[in-house]
Amino acid sequence: MGEIGIVALIALIAVVGVPVAMLVGGIVYVVRLARRGTQATLADAAKRRELA
Repeated sequence: MGEIGIVALIALIAVVGVPVAMLVGGIVYVVRLARRGTQATLADAAKRRELA
């Protein structure tokens, strides 16, 4: 792998990493909704925003 191969690999990781991170975040959110319910999940999110 020359220079172009390493650059292409870094670009591939960046391009694939964003949708994978979004997918993982969505799965975590859906699991929280299923376990705790909508109201509790949204109330926790509101508390975090107030603290930030």
